[in-house]
Amino acid sequence: MALIPVTLTTATAADAPVPASAAAPKVTSGVQNDDEQTVRDYWTPARIKSAVDNEAGDQAANAAAAKQAATKAATKQATAPGAGKQLGLTAQATRILPSAAGGNRSTAVAATDVPEMPHAEPVPFPQSWPAVVVGKILFVDHEGKNHGCSGASIAADGNNTVWTAGHCVHPGDGSGAAGFYDKVLFIPGYKRDLDNPADPTAYQAPWGEWVATSFVSPTAWTEDGDLFWGDMAAFTVKAPTGYTNLTDSVGALGYKFGSGPDWSDAIDSGFPADGYKRTDMDGYTQFYCTGHAEDATDLLPLDDRLLMRCDMGHGSSGGPMANTDGQIIGANSHGEDDGDGHPASDKLFSSAHQDNAVAVINKINELN
Repeated sequence: MALIPVTLTTATAADAPVPASAAAPKVTSGVQNDDEQTVRDYWTPARIKSAVDNEAGDQAANAAAAKQAATKAATKQATAPGAGKQLGLTAQATRILPSAAGGNRSTAVAATDVPEMPHAEPVPFPQSWPAVVVGKILFVDHEGKNHGCSGASIAADGNNTVWTAGHCVHPGDGSGAAGFYDKVLFIPGYKRDLDNPADPTAYQAPWGEWVATSFVSPTAWTEDGDLFWGDMAAFTVKAPTGYTNLTDSVGALGYKFGSGPDWSDAIDSGFPADGYKRTDMDGYTQFYCTGHAEDATDLLPLDDRLLMRCDMGHGSSGGPMANTDGQIIGANSHGEDDGDGHPASDKLFSSAHQDNAVAVINKINELN
């Protein structure tokens, strides 16, 4: 993420009208059930550590489901839900710098071309723009188990919105609006507390802890668990004491939805707890990859997932795939699993950010 240029044009979501259609994909909306203080009190350092520890097994089921769906689609024994029904909707917004008061602008080198770097590296300036737009997401599933994901501040009305994977806020099991997870928290610029290295649970939240308030995810995810077309979500957050809104504080990535899966230059980032043949990822450190994003299964219209070569593993789910203009084009959804809960390759997939992504950003703007 540090490779994204810093000569940016400020914009609002209203500057980029989103097409409306009576036939647009359905979305599911819900709200956080817990009050703000309950969420803040819940996430002690020990519980955050347990969420990080649980990340290693969280994507195994998604990886297995995606492999099965890809096999069926390739042999035309079944179709991915929503496939072949795209309306060609598009939506885009430009990235937004934090306000001058935020004080976290970076002098990172601008880049219009990025190297092919599938071996993820720690973000070199994790407390500067644009790295601070990416943060840790914490949530509790319906069995009371703690989990972690990644996400990013995104340009939207209200200036308090996070973009992530659908499975980071909802199990995708048909439970509808009531199924959104509890105690969802977003920590932009999250990092391990290096001032306290002896404590493995110590962390820092230099830009505050933001409690989720409302959620939107495609019905293709909430009802069908569709990893090809639906594993994405947006949620609004409430500013903690001392902050105005998320965008003013850390800035926001823009988005470019409906432009297909092929991008010559892309940047992927997140907070992986493990990786493919990696032992240096801890769930507290932001990593990034650069390179091409491409159609996961070329010439197969049932599968327009984005594929990047990136060895980040569990915990990077929901982290943004972005172009070099600082626009989200996808969100980490799943990788390939070895059957024992470990990454089996450096392939990292995002659901196709097409009609469903447009419908989600449309709805989240309505809620704001």
